[in-house]
Amino acid sequence: MLCITAVTAFAGIAQAHDGGWDDGGCGRQQHKHVGKLFGKLGLTDAQKAQAKAIFQGNRDVVKPIVANLRTERKNLEALLHADSIDEAAIRAETAKIAGIQADLNINKAKVGARFRAILTPDQLAKLKALYQKHSETTDK
Repeated sequence: MLCITAVTAFAGIAQAHDGGWDDGGCGRQQHKHVGKLFGKLGLTDAQKAQAKAIFQGNRDVVKPIVANLRTERKNLEALLHADSIDEAAIRAETAKIAGIQADLNINKAKVGARFRAILTPDQLAKLKALYQKHSETTDK
């Protein structure tokens, strides 16, 4: 099920966390799950190359956004653990984080649309079915 999340959440975002397809760690794990999904969808070599290009091309877009998100989360943690509570600062920092997450979600939707555009109608139906199954499993 994680492989479905990897592509529906899209590897480009996950790649930005650790630098890409071949960096090790989380990036390598995401690559493995994406590869399994590609197999389940029956992607051709040409489609795999297109998908990889989509995700790798997105890495440079997402990497600074994720870095900014990490920084803002650290700032929020510092505020949450401060000796005195500054409610206005916590709200402001939380709003910054929400804006960054919105940017990531918009990017995810755009990358997802680009990925789905390379699929055949049958592959798209398979992806939707896998996503539906995943949604039902996580809702339990």
